[in-house]
Amino acid sequence: KEAERKDEEYQRELLKEYIGASSLLAKSPFFLPKEEQVIEPAELAVIYHFPKKKMEEVEIQLALRLPSRSKPLHIPNIRNFLEAVRYQEPLYIGGKSHLFSLDSFEKSHQEIGRLIMDHATLPEKTTNERAQKMATLDLKIFGMILAKAEEIAIEQLKEKGWAFQEDELPTLPCLFEENLESPIHFSQAPAHVHIALEYIHPPTSKILLNPTLTVDGQKLMLEDARLFECAKPGIIYNHVYYRFGEEITRQHLRSLMPIREVTIPEPLFGTFVENALPELSRFAEVDMAGVTEQFTTLPFVGSIVAICDLSFLNGELDATLSFQYDKHIVPASSKKLKFEEIDSFVTDEGIVARNLVEEQKIIEDLFQDFIFDPEQQIYVAKSEKKIIEFMTDIIPRNQHRVKFNYPQNLLDQFVYDQTNFKLTLSHTDRMDLYQMAIDVKGALKGVSVDRLWDCIVSRRAYLELDTQQKKGVKGKESGNKIPKILVLDLEEVGAVVQLFDELGIETLENKTLERPLWSLANIDETNFEGLPVTFTMTPRLKEIRKQMLGEKEVKFSPIPKEVNAELRHYQEDGVHWLEQLRLMYLNGILADDMGLGKTLQAIVALTQHMGDAKAPSLVVCPTSLLYNWKEECHKFNQNLKTLIIDGMPNHRKKLIKTAKEFDIVITSYSLLQKDIESYDKIKFSYMILDEAQHIKNRGTRNAKSVKLVKADHRMILSGTPIENSLDELWSLFDYLMPGFLGTYERFVEKYVRLSGEEQTKNLQYLRKKVAPFILRRMKADVLDDLPPVSENVYHCQLTNVQRELYKSYAESARDELVKLVERDGFDKVQIHVLATLTRLKQICCHPAIFAKETAEPGDCAKYDMLLELLQTLIEGKHKTVIFSQYTRMLQIMRDDFEKMGIRFNYLDGSSKNRLEIVKEFNEDPNIPVFLVSLKAGGTGLNLVGADTVIHYDMWWNPAVESQATDRVHRIGQKESVSVYKLVTMGTIEEKIVEMQNRKKGIVKKIVSCDDDAITKLTWEDVLELLQT
Repeated sequence: KEAERKDEEYQRELLKEYIGASSLLAKSPFFLPKEEQVIEPAELAVIYHFPKKKMEEVEIQLALRLPSRSKPLHIPNIRNFLEAVRYQEPLYIGGKSHLFSLDSFEKSHQEIGRLIMDHATLPEKTTNERAQKMATLDLKIFGMILAKAEEIAIEQLKEKGWAFQEDELPTLPCLFEENLESPIHFSQAPAHVHIALEYIHPPTSKILLNPTLTVDGQKLMLEDARLFECAKPGIIYNHVYYRFGEEITRQHLRSLMPIREVTIPEPLFGTFVENALPELSRFAEVDMAGVTEQFTTLPFVGSIVAICDLSFLNGELDATLSFQYDKHIVPASSKKLKFEEIDSFVTDEGIVARNLVEEQKIIEDLFQDFIFDPEQQIYVAKSEKKIIEFMTDIIPRNQHRVKFNYPQNLLDQFVYDQTNFKLTLSHTDRMDLYQMAIDVKGALKGVSVDRLWDCIVSRRAYLELDTQQKKGVKGKESGNKIPKILVLDLEEVGAVVQLFDELGIETLENKTLERPLWSLANIDETNFEGLPVTFTMTPRLKEIRKQMLGEKEVKFSPIPKEVNAELRHYQEDGVHWLEQLRLMYLNGILADDMGLGKTLQAIVALTQHMGDAKAPSLVVCPTSLLYNWKEECHKFNQNLKTLIIDGMPNHRKKLIKTAKEFDIVITSYSLLQKDIESYDKIKFSYMILDEAQHIKNRGTRNAKSVKLVKADHRMILSGTPIENSLDELWSLFDYLMPGFLGTYERFVEKYVRLSGEEQTKNLQYLRKKVAPFILRRMKADVLDDLPPVSENVYHCQLTNVQRELYKSYAESARDELVKLVERDGFDKVQIHVLATLTRLKQICCHPAIFAKETAEPGDCAKYDMLLELLQTLIEGKHKTVIFSQYTRMLQIMRDDFEKMGIRFNYLDGSSKNRLEIVKEFNEDPNIPVFLVSLKAGGTGLNLVGADTVIHYDMWWNPAVESQATDRVHRIGQKESVSVYKLVTMGTIEEKIVEMQNRKKGIVKKIVSCDDDAITKLTWEDVLELLQT
């Protein structure tokens, strides 16, 4: 063994292992003992140097001022320091481990430190001590640091209330030149550009430009100052930083050297003096030195005409450009310029100006996607996409200033649309139809409106006409791969297509159509002005249209004597409006505010029509209103024979077979869809939908079934024609007058998906379009004798039990929904979303309905608030209706009210004898409370016996709450009505109120005023609702 130890090879291997292991044990963080790290604030100092050879760079080194050191610490290795700051790693200074981050530096130094960390070029690993200290910055980045330092310094001085003095030069934070004894100051006086003109006399007349800089009245040569071409350009001179005025940008500084090197020859004197010099004077102080007095210049007063010559061969488009100034024509290509062409601008009267700036704009606009061939001096486009874009977009946009010369093969390939239309409208023997004849002459003949609409929506200004020629297959003669293209004027074609689409024209071809009379509302002669459409309408049809739009007085029938009611003036107006629609075979929406007697007006209209009716009328309403409708018919006209379709399926079939024996047949939405086949052979005189929000979703069975029933006239009764989204209006009109608002997809494109000014413009058009077919009056406008209604919002905090339950559920539900939405998308998980939000609302109402437990006193702050409020109301002899959407909540109230001895009536979806329950509450003063399920009793009830409404919980749609309130605040109400909303603070309920306020107004947007349109619940809305 002793011999082995002395073996040389063994000793070398051992020594190598020893050195490697000892180095690792000494330095690896895995083996280092935990040290206390010093964390102290630091001031950063940036010392910069301008290297003589590299003009585009600045060298920097860093120093720190630390509270624990009396002298500044110069950073010996800038790479190690910046990496330690970036990754917050320990740095040894003076034998101690320091920990730095950007937050360690003084606040005003942090942004500068960040810019250095992000942009500095750090030295490679080297043994050169000076190189280890230095990093480099691009001049532009250093200019950004200077501008940021000045911004910080000015802000600091303003905060200290320092008034700027002209003779003071404050310093920039943490910036020094060469050493720490030379801080950089900044001047409030801006730097200026100065340009002196020098005239060289004939025979070689020319102008020289000599740019210099001035700071504080001192002139500097360009090479004597450092220029920083950044977003906020400036210079450093004698340790002072000067900013240029806002009119000077980095592009101006970049062109200073080229300005000094250029010579302006005599043919360009006119261009320089007339066009360039006024612009130059905006940016620089110009010393004329009498130069412009040496010659005469003339502005060009005409318009430049650009001439673009095109060549099209083998799928390649070549272009050359020249500019014409009256008699003077110059090529855009400088290499094609001839002496005679430029010398022609020098005339006996003076030197004519050439607008080089405008020429350059034209070149850039025309050929931005072309390749310039320097040898042939032509612009080239080789791709099919670029050629089509040039011919269909660039050329139409520039035809007002560019004359294009096309070869015949290019004209054969690209046809510019010049289609003309003739549209003739005339009356027919039928009152409900008119005739429309369309004549088309031009390239658009035979093209579908849908195809053109796609072009308009996608802003594609062309159509492929030669669809049989496949792309990539060369033609026999020209060898071109491009199919035949029809170039469109999108603005003109768009206006024509919009009008034709409204008229139900599907294809642009010669034909005669019969159109329903209501489509006349879409036609305004003035809309065709300025379009390639010759429009005529027969005088008789013009009269009919005026009558339709209410522009011509109509003689109305008197209110029938059989009507057992005294109609108010606005109700008579409503009946006349319905009569006018009926006589013209038009349909509409009676959208009066809740409580204004829509049912009465409809019954009077049906009574008026009885003499002309050859078939019964059909009323479709919610199930809860079936017998209410029968009672109302009997009340207002005892002569009306009414039939309610109710009961078992076989019984209903028998009843439907007897429909023709009655004046009015009444059924519900749910039963109509079940019995729809039984209605197939019946054509009704009138079909009325009450509470038509039941068909607001176009894809539901309710919406589909009502549209299958045949009727001569259709009417909708709804105080809320639009509840949640504008597309609900489309479904209503698709029932009333199919096609009136176009296809659903087109409607959404035009009115729902757009935003901003375009949506506002389209909504104004939509409002004008539907106005003749919607009649809406508000109570405040027509009922002077209706007592006022006041709204009160009562707030309360959750109890501790509720708060813990609410927070826990909201957080877990949010996490679960985020995962579901990320996986499946928001549209596919809306059922989960609604269930989650409903559970949160239940917690706010009462923990017992969330957990399905027995309600305990003190568990729910809102319920305690309700009991206190209700006790006060009962003592004040008020009669109160309490609405809740949760029957479990109403059950808790029932149990407690019975224990407390409070008399009440109760109504939910399962209640029978609804009318008797309502009548008892209205007439019995000893019943102070009515508990009502919001969905079951929010519509169709008359609760004028009450004077107070309490909304215990929040409904998504404010219209539903308004409908419920209007069960009390309606005709017949003699007392002022107070409405209370009970809201828990910091919860989904408070956010629902905020959303309701944001989303109210879609009805007003279309049929009344101009509030913002409502939208459906978005994922962003849901996240907002789930915040705790």
